[in-house]
Amino acid sequence: MKILHLTGEREDMGGILSVIRNLRLASQSRGWEHTVWVNRDFVEGRRPPLTFRYSRHICSDSPNHLAILVRAFRAFFELKKLLLKEPFDVVHAHTRGTLFVALGLTAWLRRPVLFTNHSYARRVGLYQRAACRPGFHTVVLTPNMARHYGLREESPKVNIISACCADRFFDEPFAAAEAASDRRPLRLVGVGNIMRWKNWHLIVQALAQMPEAERRQIEFSHWGPTPGDSDSQKYDPELRQLVRQHDLENEFLFRGPTHSVADCVRQADWFVLPSTNEPCSVALIEALALGRPALVSASGGNLDIMSPPTTGLLFEPDNAVDLADKLRLVLKSEGSSLRPEAMREAVRLRSASNVVARYAAVYERIFNGSHGRRTRTVS
Repeated sequence: MKILHLTGEREDMGGILSVIRNLRLASQSRGWEHTVWVNRDFVEGRRPPLTFRYSRHICSDSPNHLAILVRAFRAFFELKKLLLKEPFDVVHAHTRGTLFVALGLTAWLRRPVLFTNHSYARRVGLYQRAACRPGFHTVVLTPNMARHYGLREESPKVNIISACCADRFFDEPFAAAEAASDRRPLRLVGVGNIMRWKNWHLIVQALAQMPEAERRQIEFSHWGPTPGDSDSQKYDPELRQLVRQHDLENEFLFRGPTHSVADCVRQADWFVLPSTNEPCSVALIEALALGRPALVSASGGNLDIMSPPTTGLLFEPDNAVDLADKLRLVLKSEGSSLRPEAMREAVRLRSASNVVARYAAVYERIFNGSHGRRTRTVS
C-alpha cells in the first residue's frame, strides 16, 4: 500500500509531519509506504526521516486566500504528472492548501481522495460542501471538531480519527514522583511552536496576576522553535518583551527547539497548553502517555482528550485570571494523588498503532474506489 500525503509544508515544524512519522513507524509491519508532498523549499530537520516529493507551487496555508487558490491550481497539474509517473494507491491530503488540490482530483480525475482536517477553520461551509462531494472522504480529529463543522460520523464519507503519538510513549517508564516538600519550584512545561494562536502570552499574563510569593514558586519552561512566517517572527520578540516587562525571566524560560519531547516532559511536574481550539495536540497526548498531568484550555480537541480530574485540570479559554486560579490549585498540591497509569490509559486509543488500524479501513475503501471493481484487502 503506497500512500501519498499532501501537505505543502515549507518548514519541518512537527505538527502534521509528526503524525505522519508516527503513522509510518506504526504501519511498517503492514508494508505501507508513506511519501509526503511538500514545497520545494522544504528542508527536513526531524527524525525519523520521511520520503518526500517536491512541488514548485503548493503551500500548506497562507493568509492570502487568492494565493492559496492560484498555487493549488498550478500544483494540481504538478500532482497529475506525479501520479502518472508513480502509482500511489491512496492520496491523503492534510492542509488547507492541499484541500483544493484534493478537490481537483475528485472533480477532474474522478479519483477518490482522503482529507484529514487538522484545524478549526472559520469557513465551515467550505468543508461541509467538500465532505459532500462524490469520492471525497473526510476525517476530523475529535467529536468536538465534528460538531464545529456540523458533520456527523457517517462511514465511509466522514470519520473521526484522532491524531496520535508514537507507540514508544506507552512503553516509557514513569518518572519517579517527587514529594511535595521537595518540588520547589513547581516545574511546568509547554511544548510547541512560538506562534500567536498558541497563546503562550496567556501564561505570562497569569503569572503576572499572582502574588510575588506564589509566582516565585513556579518555573515554566517553553520548548519549541519559532516558525519563519512573518507573524510568528513578530510574536516571538513581543512575547519576550512581555516576559521582561513583568520581570518574569526566572519564571518563564525559553529553552529553544527540542527533538525529545519525552525528556522535556519527564523533567516537569505538569504539562501546560494555553492555546484555544487546539485541534488535537500530539504533545498533550504524549504528556499524558508519560503520566504527567495537564493544565489546558477547555476548548477544541482538549475537551475530548482530557478526562478531568483523572488527567488534570481545565481552565476557561483565553482567561488569564482563571488560569492563574488553576495554577494556585496546582501549587496547593491539587493533583498530587493523580495516577500516571490512569493518565496513560486515558489516551491509549490515541497511540499510533490504534490510529493506523482506524485508517486501514478508510484506505481500503479508497483503494477499492480508485480501482473500480478490483478489490484488495489492506493488511
